[in-house]
Amino acid sequence: MKITIAGDSIVVTSSKTLADIKKLEKYNPKALALVEKNDDGEKEEIFRVSSTSGTGSINQYGASFGSVTHDDKKLATITMTIPNGIEDAVKYAAEVVGKAGMLLNRVEAQFDSAIKAVDDEMKEILDNIKVAE
Repeated sequence: MKITIAGDSIVVTSSKTLADIKKLEKYNPKALALVEKNDDGEKEEIFRVSSTSGTGSINQYGASFGSVTHDDKKLATITMTIPNGIEDAVKYAAEVVGKAGMLLNRVEAQFDSAIKAVDDEMKEILDNIKVAE
């Protein structure tokens, strides 16, 4: 994850593509969640990554990506406006993204193995589809 301030905007850029997030939403949504044990020893979801049709958002409960970088990588992005009157944009961005950014990094660390598993399973399915002659 990377945070960029451009003008009056904060752009949170994932290390993963929006296409990968959408693929995991469809085939392995559990890979988009961060689960930890609560005080009672039960597992609970504490953070989730998703896609959206808007500009996206991020908070202590999750990150929803709605756009992509305008380069060949097409990494998922969230664009947020810095409110008027904010004097220190860097401090504001750190406060807004802060803990959520740390949790996002932990979820993104799960992506590669999950995407590989989905791709391997899809390859196996495609290899087993035969067209009748």
